[in-house]
Amino acid sequence: MVSRRSHRNSAMFVPPLFATVVVWVCLQAVLVISTLPEANYPVLSLLSTLGAAAAFTVLLRVGLGRGKPLPRPVAVAVAAGMPLTTLVNAYAMAPGTDFYPTPMAPVLLSPVMAVLALQGRTRTAAVSVVAVLACLVWLRAVATSGPVWAPEGLYFCGPVVMWWVWGAVTESLRRTSQLDLMRSDSAYALAREERRRTRERAEARERRRLLLEVAAVPLLRTVATSDAPQDDEVRTMLKAVEKDLRAELRGRDLLDPAVRRAASTARGRGVGVDVVDHAPPGADQEVLQPLRSLVAAALLACSDGELTARRPPHDMVLTLVHVGSRSSMEAVERAVRDVTPRLTGTGEVTVEVTADEDALVVDVSRSPRSAAG
Repeated sequence: MVSRRSHRNSAMFVPPLFATVVVWVCLQAVLVISTLPEANYPVLSLLSTLGAAAAFTVLLRVGLGRGKPLPRPVAVAVAAGMPLTTLVNAYAMAPGTDFYPTPMAPVLLSPVMAVLALQGRTRTAAVSVVAVLACLVWLRAVATSGPVWAPEGLYFCGPVVMWWVWGAVTESLRRTSQLDLMRSDSAYALAREERRRTRERAEARERRRLLLEVAAVPLLRTVATSDAPQDDEVRTMLKAVEKDLRAELRGRDLLDPAVRRAASTARGRGVGVDVVDHAPPGADQEVLQPLRSLVAAALLACSDGELTARRPPHDMVLTLVHVGSRSSMEAVERAVRDVTPRLTGTGEVTVEVTADEDALVVDVSRSPRSAAG
């Protein structure tokens, strides 16, 4: 995405605008120099034209150099300087005489209006334009006896309005383009995230397929080719195997040999065990082994009831819930607190244990430092 800073810093020096301003100022500078012999105060006339142009350029460049939108004080100073420079230049050229060909300052400095508009100060520039036009009309009315809106007045009023309109229209188009770019970037980011999730789902399906090929297919083939009658004992064994297969498919990365043995032992004691891993593949690898140790310790400590360990797809790292007798919940709490230092020692997660009469809940969440990273 094009940053606001880089755009703001370069807005004044966009090649087409920069080239046009240079050509315009050079031509007007030639006219200014050619009219100096006619001025009552040549030095003041030069200062109020080319000197003012240099001062405005430095002021605008300093304001833009901060990497932010044009500061309001700078914009106000430039906008106020335009009508003031117009009056000073008119006085320096020919006070009380014919309006034409004076003053030259508003024509020479009119590109400043475009720069102000391009820097998001369109309203400030508009106020300055109105003030400059008011000064020109007033000078026309005071300095001459002819009509106020003489054709030659367009030579002075036209460029000021033209440059401001150009800057305002260009700024509007720039903002529209920037919004379109932001929408495009957002759409691209959403599409990339959707592709990532689709890839993760495909990887998860592939892992389940491999697990089925490794564990379920040989078992089913053995059962299908067996000639022995399937009595109640065999059905019970097959149901137990089915539970193990389901647990293997649901547990994914949260399972290791220690967790499997602890889960099998807990089920043998009549505990309802559910180990579920919904986290994206490869998530929280730095704390995965301590998480397994925590789950295994909780499974070994519980004596009755139900125990659920779940890795959600987002937010929390792990949630462990145990519902059982008071003695079982106390034993699980002690086991969890013994393993907690291994988790918190990584600096990646925090562990919160809450217990009441109904359940014991262990929440493992990412630390603020880890989440910020």
